[in-house]
Amino acid sequence: MIGKLKLAVAALLTGTVIAGNVALATQLPQSAADDGDTAQNTYTVEADGTAITVDTKTLNFSATRGGRTWYSGKRNSENDGLNSLWVNKLTDAVTIGYKMMGTGNTRERTINMLKPKINFKERADGFDANINCRDISISFKFELRIKGNKLQVRIPYDSIREDDPEETKLEYLIVYPFFDSSYSLVDGQILLPDGSGAVIDLSAPTAAKQAYSARVYGSDYGISFTQVAVNSPLTATMPVFATMYSDGGTMFTADDGAEYCSVNASVSSITTNYNIAYFQWIYRESFVKYYESSGTDGKSYIDFQENLNKFDLVQTMTLIDGECGVDDVAEEYRNTVQFKESEKADAAGLRLQFLMAENKKGMFGNEVVTMTKTSFVEQVAEEISGYCNNLSISALGYSKGGLNNSYPNHFPFDGGSGGKNGYRRLAEKLGQSGVNFAFTTDYIKAYTGASVNEKQLALNISNQFISLNDSRAGSTAKFYLLNPDDAAARMNKDLKTINQYNAGIDYNSLGALLYSGYKTRDYDRAYTANKFKEAVAASGKVANVVAPNAYMWEVVDSYLEAPLSSSGFMIETRSVPFVQMVVSGEMQLYSSPVNLNYTGDDIILRLIDYNVYPSFLITEKDALELYGTNSSSIFTSSYTVWKDKIKSIYSLVDETLSKVAGCRMTERDEVASGVFVTKYSNGKSVVVNYSNTDYLSESGVAVKAKSASVI
Repeated sequence: MIGKLKLAVAALLTGTVIAGNVALATQLPQSAADDGDTAQNTYTVEADGTAITVDTKTLNFSATRGGRTWYSGKRNSENDGLNSLWVNKLTDAVTIGYKMMGTGNTRERTINMLKPKINFKERADGFDANINCRDISISFKFELRIKGNKLQVRIPYDSIREDDPEETKLEYLIVYPFFDSSYSLVDGQILLPDGSGAVIDLSAPTAAKQAYSARVYGSDYGISFTQVAVNSPLTATMPVFATMYSDGGTMFTADDGAEYCSVNASVSSITTNYNIAYFQWIYRESFVKYYESSGTDGKSYIDFQENLNKFDLVQTMTLIDGECGVDDVAEEYRNTVQFKESEKADAAGLRLQFLMAENKKGMFGNEVVTMTKTSFVEQVAEEISGYCNNLSISALGYSKGGLNNSYPNHFPFDGGSGGKNGYRRLAEKLGQSGVNFAFTTDYIKAYTGASVNEKQLALNISNQFISLNDSRAGSTAKFYLLNPDDAAARMNKDLKTINQYNAGIDYNSLGALLYSGYKTRDYDRAYTANKFKEAVAASGKVANVVAPNAYMWEVVDSYLEAPLSSSGFMIETRSVPFVQMVVSGEMQLYSSPVNLNYTGDDIILRLIDYNVYPSFLITEKDALELYGTNSSSIFTSSYTVWKDKIKSIYSLVDETLSKVAGCRMTERDEVASGVFVTKYSNGKSVVVNYSNTDYLSESGVAVKAKSASVI
């Protein structure tokens, strides 16, 4: 829709009016700029029901829609404690981080602190601005478009120029860090994509001394050297965050370039007295460079990326009018995501992952430890099918040599656990019983000792193989990452075998670890993400993915190891099921193995509250047999020990979640202390009472303490 351009300041009648058959524009000169800069003007444009008024010198603006006004940066008062840098960060559209190559120091300045020349161009749906920061010889194009309730900013990669890279190099950009910010204590929240989701309550003081910052999709192991650890913070799997207030809010999304940005948030009393959240767009990183390419034992120094990360910066601010909460943001974000057409279940799901075989060092090399036989899996499946009609079974460690000595190789089968014939019979039996069967795979990890050509291994920017430690507690396993092309080729090769068993595929790591590669074959994170997504889609198989990043969702049937909390940073007030509210109704969500994280009955309530189905890691033999293997951290897995608990936990979950299976979570509220009501798209509501007292709903339904019910 072509917008109607309105007068910016009606009282100033001396402005020049440019008329057209469908649009009017008014520019109102306020002061002449020196050195040939464009004069400072105020420019107003309206399109698709949204009007913005822009200061063409700073590109700071206000937006009006539906009776509410949003500000890209509005100062509370001159006594707000901001220094000159922060005042400029509040009023300027772009903050630039750049490296001083002579000293190696990073500086942060806004565009108007760098002797800018800004050429402003009006548009009927927004504006363009060519920005030349002459003090550092860096320039780029800045575009803003109005698209209904969305304000989209774009900085094209091809527009970025560094005219004196020997002196200064671009490190990062921040766009409108104070958009929809607030001051001091207010009735509002900030929503973060941490784990399942987290909110920061802005109405109460915080004891936190550190702001929130998380790289979207996790660290880039092609550059960074951040080890995966059990206590590592949960990954931001979605490029989205939001500011939420009683009269409206804003959802921020990274629509292009998400692989190269981080989500950041700070609240009153930490850095300033303002509550802010923003993306930081990463164009270069520092990294460890080794003098000797043969290994990490040689001397090293800190180097800086030579070339810019290649992406178009596209940041969208979606304006949400009226009271804004997590459910409103989830609905808006759902509309930006594509999902796979998957069969909807009519009952809660139950997933059992059977560890078939492991390995450990023996007297004469590696020794295979058989933990489960295929015949035993058949017996368990038959037993559980008696009370569960949505059962999924996954085989783990079925490969010759056991679990950690195989990846990235998955076939031939381990003979001790069943061999080729045993797994064929198992697949046939499960298929006849209507049980979903899948092989657990990991195509991007090559464990130490696995047979793999070094040319297939990914090299980081320092010309080192990318190696990490396994994230499981107590594990001593070390693995290398594969080039995405070689990982996809291995997957395609395995399809011939997997198709013979009519099985789906469980993908470990492939949807969660994202990295770039260098030296022999250069590829960036965007290439890796697309390669993995395309490979999974091309397989045509049911895809169950562990902790999938948002770009994978359009090829996912089941979301495995769904987070049930946030990382618990001090700045965060509480965890929320934001991931679940976005993807529920589109795919089934399963938990991490309950038996490895069992904390009593509260975990059952959390599964019901978050609409997540239980998963268990099971063996036929006692877990003591795993002592000395890379799975020695599995301390309780015997089906004999867990069979009764599996049935009771599933029955409690199914009793409630079967009533809303395949439905979307539409709204969730805390109606009393420790009591949450979640509404679903079929009109039913699930009440979860975490408290120690009974709760009586408005409709007269009593929900006992530490229980759940459906209204």
